Amino acid sequence: MKKLFFGLTLFIIIIIGAIYGLLFTSPGNSYVASIIETKVNEGQQDVNMKVNDFKLTMSDILFKATLDENSVINIEGKLNIFAKSVDLKYDINVKDLSQLQNITKQKLNGSFSTKGTIVGNQELTTIEGNSLVASSNTSYKVKLVDFKPDNILFKMKNAKMQELLHLVNQPIYAKGLLNIDANINNANIPTLDGLVNTSITNGVLNAKAINKELKEDKLPIIFEAKTTTNLIPNNANTKLDFDSSIAKLNIKDANVNLNTMVVNSDYDLFVKNLSKLEALINQKFNGSFSTKGNVVIEDKNITLKGDSDIFGSETIYDIKVENSKPKSANVLISNAKIESILNLVNQPKYAAGIVDIVAKVDDANMENLAGTITTKISNGIVNNTIINKQFNQKLKDKLNFKADITTNLEDTKAISLVNVDTSMAKLDMKKAVFDVKDVSFISDYSLLASDLSKLYDVTQQKMRGSLKVDGNIKQENQNLSIDGVSSLFGGDIKFNLLNDDFKANIKDVEVKQLTHMLYYPEIFQSKSNIDVDYNLASKVGKISGNLLNGKFIKNEYSTIINTFAKFDITREIYEKVDLKSDINDNIINSVVDMKSKNTSIVVPSSTINTKNNTVIALIQSKIKDYSFDTTVKGNLSNPKVSVDTKAFLKSAAGKKIKEKYKEKLEKKIQEKLGDKINLDKLFNKNESKPKIKKSVKTVKVDKVATDQEIAKAFKEMFGQN
Repeated sequence: MKKLFFGLTLFIIIIIGAIYGLLFTSPGNSYVASIIETKVNEGQQDVNMKVNDFKLTMSDILFKATLDENSVINIEGKLNIFAKSVDLKYDINVKDLSQLQNITKQKLNGSFSTKGTIVGNQELTTIEGNSLVASSNTSYKVKLVDFKPDNILFKMKNAKMQELLHLVNQPIYAKGLLNIDANINNANIPTLDGLVNTSITNGVLNAKAINKELKEDKLPIIFEAKTTTNLIPNNANTKLDFDSSIAKLNIKDANVNLNTMVVNSDYDLFVKNLSKLEALINQKFNGSFSTKGNVVIEDKNITLKGDSDIFGSETIYDIKVENSKPKSANVLISNAKIESILNLVNQPKYAAGIVDIVAKVDDANMENLAGTITTKISNGIVNNTIINKQFNQKLKDKLNFKADITTNLEDTKAISLVNVDTSMAKLDMKKAVFDVKDVSFISDYSLLASDLSKLYDVTQQKMRGSLKVDGNIKQENQNLSIDGVSSLFGGDIKFNLLNDDFKANIKDVEVKQLTHMLYYPEIFQSKSNIDVDYNLASKVGKISGNLLNGKFIKNEYSTIINTFAKFDITREIYEKVDLKSDINDNIINSVVDMKSKNTSIVVPSSTINTKNNTVIALIQSKIKDYSFDTTVKGNLSNPKVSVDTKAFLKSAAGKKIKEKYKEKLEKKIQEKLGDKINLDKLFNKNESKPKIKKSVKTVKVDKVATDQEIAKAFKEMFGQN
């Protein structure tokens, strides 16, 4: 037993001696110094720590080292290992913190220096010193009880935020001066007691660092902030006053439970100038709004409740986020102003009105949406002045509108029932589907214009009657497609719009009823088979097709033909009329070719100006043995029709009529005009101007008859009514 005791005693003495020899002797100090050098320099390319002096005894410690020629670490003083007491001075000056990455385990930048003293023992140790970090003037005093922080005094004055961000290897999001004044009487969480004040002055956001897509600097966003944090057992209560050129945020009580790290805070946010946000997001917004409420943050879960006056509305919201993803939302927006919405998104005030929204989103996960959104627009009125200016329109009458939209959220889709009612027309969509996943939109639609006369301001075309169009809308992959069909006047109109390309087919539509609807002269009755191909961007296109089984309707043109040719053209059947038109902006140039058993009518040149609502056309007619030209010119609704009598009378049939009825016609026109008229001059009125005969006493003018007077004379001769 004695041998075992002495053996153990000897072993312990040897171990203590070895430790002493390793730690507290010159060879041992050299060995420890080499271990420190190896550990620091391990894996480093830019740093080469050199321990210039290391001395550790039972009562003293001295450590002097360099990282480079400008960075030093010096520690020296008294050390009592058995009494667990120290009285040390330290002076640390590092010019390049990035060289210590393998020690700090984090990339740091810039320089750091501090010096001070460590005095005390296990029961109470005081660390006190000054530091130069981020160009600040920083002082600190920390008291340790059982080597644990108990009392902390910390003051940082005028630290440059840009240097602090650089120090912790972060982009320079902002510039400014940071001040911190912390007085913590008890740093133990269960008995926490203290006060921390911070402030930021002369703050300026670095927009390009926040948004790398910005191409130029705009008006800077400046800000200032003050916080006051009261530390109480297990909790930190903070008051914040933040003011910037964009917004102002006030928080009266933000509570952080230091055990659970749950944050419960009120907030009062006033966005005073959204236009200045453009400097940060490169998107122009306008106006202001306010919101206030309460937020609870627990790990990655957030609950946000509050109210707002955004868009001039009365808005209440309850939003939840789980695992950093939207979970649910209940939003009630009352009396939002359309003009305020347009102003906020930097759009002209196209319209005014009221918008009410009730949103109940049970699941806001974009992959598994669930909920309903009800939108109602009331008292809507279009701002004619703005619309006319922006879109080159000519609106005069008031254009009122209202709408009801019910949206169901299912999976990745928002499926809506839409009813829009305006003073011009009514639009219904039974199933409008917007897919948030592939950003596509598909919908049916039904458009009803019950009184086409109300569309004049938009179309600048006088119309009457009603029109209903049914079709589909599809937008995906940046392509827009709209198709439609309408049953009109015994036929169908079908069309398709793909981006800017518009194609339409008009089949079996009665031309007489169509021209009646458009207030055009009703001169022809037939079924139509017309194709339209038009590009909306270039405003260039073509119209081609046929008019089938057509007949002329009694009108001024048919009356003149009947007068000259003693032929009733309204009895002719035109089985097929060829029509070709070229469209260039507001000009439509057309060619028409039509034949019947006894007639041939060709329109080699016809020009319609849709902007001025005018027409000029040449009609070349051959009726049995008679050939003549007719000109149609003037307003589309009531053009002037005139016959080239010269061409008619030069024909064989015209000469025959001229000789046969010359004397009788002269008499009729003489009775009509009251003067003797030379028939040769009358029918050749296009060859020369009226001659003026002068004498001393009188001036006599050979009068020229009008086409209407000639036609009337012919009718009387032929016994027509």
